Order: sequence, then C-alpha cells, then structure tokens
Amino acid sequence: QGLFEDVLDDCAFFVTYPEHMEDLGLVMVILCDYQTRKFQRRTPFTNEIQNSAATDVEDAISDCKTKLNAALARHRIKASAPSIEYLLPETVRSKEAIGSKQPVYTWVNQIKTSISDVIEQFKEEGFTLVNSEEKLVDKQFAVDPLCSDVLMFPGEYREDLVDHDLYLGGKIVIQDKSSCIAPHSIKHLLGDDSDIIHVNVGAGLTTAHIASLINNSNNHAWAFGAKSTSESKAIQAQFEKCGIKGIKVPTDSFLDIDHDDSKYKNVRVILVTADCSRSAVTNPVDFIVNEGEDMKILKDMATGDVNMSRITELSTAHMNIMKHAMKFSKVQAVVYMTRSIHETENENVVVKSVEYTNMVQQRKFPWRVVPPVLPFSGEEIEKKIGIIGKYIKFHPTEKSSGCFVAVVTREPEDAKEAARDVLARAQARGLLPTKKSKEKLVNSEITNGEVDHIPNGHDAEAEPKLLPKRGKKGSRKLPVHHASSTPHPKAYVKPQGVSPVASYINAAMKWRRHSASTKSTVSGMSVGSRLYQSQTKVFTDKKLKDQTRHVSEHIKVIKHPAPFR
Repeated sequence: QGLFEDVLDDCAFFVTYPEHMEDLGLVMVILCDYQTRKFQRRTPFTNEIQNSAATDVEDAISDCKTKLNAALARHRIKASAPSIEYLLPETVRSKEAIGSKQPVYTWVNQIKTSISDVIEQFKEEGFTLVNSEEKLVDKQFAVDPLCSDVLMFPGEYREDLVDHDLYLGGKIVIQDKSSCIAPHSIKHLLGDDSDIIHVNVGAGLTTAHIASLINNSNNHAWAFGAKSTSESKAIQAQFEKCGIKGIKVPTDSFLDIDHDDSKYKNVRVILVTADCSRSAVTNPVDFIVNEGEDMKILKDMATGDVNMSRITELSTAHMNIMKHAMKFSKVQAVVYMTRSIHETENENVVVKSVEYTNMVQQRKFPWRVVPPVLPFSGEEIEKKIGIIGKYIKFHPTEKSSGCFVAVVTREPEDAKEAARDVLARAQARGLLPTKKSKEKLVNSEITNGEVDHIPNGHDAEAEPKLLPKRGKKGSRKLPVHHASSTPHPKAYVKPQGVSPVASYINAAMKWRRHSASTKSTVSGMSVGSRLYQSQTKVFTDKKLKDQTRHVSEHIKVIKHPAPFR
C-alpha cells in the first residue's frame, strides 16, 4: 500500500481526480488488480451488475495507466528489484512463498455428520486418502496426525471446497490448523456438565469447533468479543449454520463481567484467543477472511516490521485478560492461545500472569502450567517439533501457520468437588462409562432370541444348570447381590498349588535320586534320614511335652534340698 501511495503521488492522481480522495481503499484495490493484469482493462462477466463507483475509479486509472506504469518502473529500478514483488519486505515475501504451498485444512462438524462419512464421500468423489507425511498432490487428502477431525487437501482445491455441498451445508468448515490446536487441548478438560467461556470469539469458528468436539447438549458457552449487536447476530448465524445451540454471544467486554456472577458457576474452562500481532500467520488475507478479523490489521501484517512498543502494549492487555480469567472461583483451566512468534506475547504473558495470581490469591492449590493432552510422538517431543517443554509452539512452515498454546490449571479447594471433576474428565476422555453408555447397557436390545449383554456378570442360561447340584448338597442359599459392581460368586476350583511339606519332600527325593545316579556319597546322613529323624524328634518332643502337661499333681516327685549341716 505504501508503494501504491507513492506511485499515485508521483502521478498527481488525486490532483487530477479529487473526487476519488474519499475512496482511497477502492483506488488501491483496483490499482493492484490493474498492475496484476499488466494494466489491461478488465472484461466484465456475462450479466455482471457493475458498481458505478468502481467503474468511475477504473476509468480514471485507465486514463492514467501510462503514467502509473512508468512510476512503478522507476520505483522498481531504483530498488534494483527484478519485479514489483521484490519491492515487498523480505519477511512478507517469505511468508507469501510459504503460504502458497500450504494445504487447505477443514474440520468435520460432528454435530451434523461423522468423520467416517465425510471421508467416504470424498473417496466416492475420486479423492485418495494418503498418509499425512506425504506431500499432497492432485486429488489426495489426509487426516491430520494431531487433530483427528481435521482433513488436509492440496491448496489448489480451496475454491472447489468452498463450493462443495459439505461446506455449504455446514458439515465441514475451512480453518487453518493453527486454529484447531486449542480446541483439541480443551476437549479433555471439560466434563459432561462443564461450561466454557471463549474470549475474542472472532468469526465464531473456533467456538463452533469446540462445540463440535464436545457434542453435548448439557454444556453451555459464552463467546465474548462481539462489539455490536450486528456482529453478535452474524456470529449466531454462523453457529446456526453449523447446527450449534446453547452459545450466548454478549456484546459486553470480558473484563467488565463479574467473576462471582451465579450464571458462571458451572464454568470450568476459559479459552483466551489473544488479539496478538499475528506474526506467525503466513497467509494474511485468507486468515482475515476466515477468522473474521478487522481488515485494518492487514496493513500492519504486510509491513514486516517488528513494532516492539505495539507488542508490549498487546502483552499488557493479554495479561489483564489472563488475570481476570483466573479470578473465577470454579474455573480449573485457562487455555491461552496466540498466533505470534514473540516470547513477549507468549511465555512471558503466561508466566507473569500465573506468578501474580498465585501471589495475590494464596490458594492451597495454586495455578500451574501443564503440558496439553495431544498425541505428540516421542521423536517430536525429543526434537521439540510442535511442543517445547510444557508449551505448544509451532513456527510458520509450508504445512500451516504458527501458533502458541499454553494450558494453566489448578485443583479445586473442595475435595468432593475435585473428585467429581476428576470423574467427569475421565468420562470425557472415555476412561469411564458415561450416563448414555450406562443407559445403552441397561436397555440393550435382544436380537434373534439371544441376550447381547449379560447384566451384572450373570448368565441367565447358565444359572439353572447350577441349581440341581446345589439341591443335592442342601438348601444353602447364597446371599443375593443387588449392586451392579458386586461380582457373581464363582464355582469352587481345586487349588493347583503344592503344599510346602510336599514341596520339601519332592525336592529331597529329587536330590536323593540325583545322588544315587552320580554314585556320590553325602557326608553324614542322607537327606531322607535327616528328614525322618527331624520329624521323629519333633514328634517325640511334642509327645513328652504333652505327657508332662497332663501328669497329676500327686504323682509328681518333689526333690527337697539337702539338709543344712
């Protein structure tokens, strides 16, 4: 934009056409389009409805195209640039080169469909499912190794996916992988009845992804970040397209809400998507369109310069949000996410916020940073690919934009509440049966006259076979066990072990046979005789003790001491 502004000033464009001064943004867009087409006039599409303001600007640029082209050439020669693209900063050009090779990421909306159904539909359309390690070419796609509901497609299929029925129907959502890491980190932190707060909701895609992963009507969510009623309605429309309910989008600022408000009593997790410098984003235009960001940040992202004063200002705002999030008494986890490569916005914000909060609150269980639950391989952990210590940190690559994710947790003060939360998280991870799975077990269907599940471990058909045997031995009745966790009494099984005495005798006999075969003599007595005599001695001593114990008093002989002399 700075280059085009200089070119327009060199040509005195706004001196000649002062009426277009208010349409500076439109002039920049049309001039950029003209430069891309070698200053050739655009041919309108069939039945295209043309905008009068855009047509007037296009006519003015067409009249000045010779001067504009000459001015661009002078700037290019002055900078010794082989083409106009080389006039951009090196950081911007490198990001564009990386972004042009990146695949397109889509996550499956599991509220409307399933991952397997989507994969099968793409296979039927001629796509081939390959390993995620391979480079995607032609009609190939893969499943992301970290996010199981995220599919990867070649970058040239972006337009085809936008027009696809699955995308138009809200069954798949196009979003970069860097935005999918945080929802997967949150998935295992929520129980069945836990609520969540999302700060800086953007276009609502990340919040919708969380709802898709949880897929539970008992959870509720609050999405903060809408600055007006119209923005709130647009975000709600995005949720309705995905078939999501139960998400409230207030226009209040997150910092203005009361952390002791009763309506947030079930909130257990807060996701803070920081309004950062976006220095790790490789494709700014697609990012702004998908995430619903303000177009004003595009100019800052295109300069390539690092404004440390701006970054310091942003990090201060992030710390205020983190400190406020950790004030909620029932919240047990705060997930912090940025799309920045600067430690000032990442680790520094987390460490300082946690230290300050622990110093102020002085709780029995303080806040601490924990590693997220994601399926990183041992090689990735060792080589610090994607995870560095307790933080998730991806740098911009040809696969995706970069991101930073930190999970800060603490245990509740109440022991009963802590136990309930542990069980809830275990159920969310699938380690324990949920209420729905228990109902399915109790109400299991009976097909073909056979019982699919055996309640409480009892086999209804095997039970009558035990009744005649019990009747022969008597009318003994086993106690009735009503609890589902009580195991069914098993039939008596004869122990297979050997007694210690038998083990000792067997060992002695083996040694005796071994001695006879080798014709060797054992000093003293043999093992068998020693065993016999030791047993005889024990028996004799025991017999003498018994006789002594049962001798009557009048039979005992009392030996008097010798008389004094």
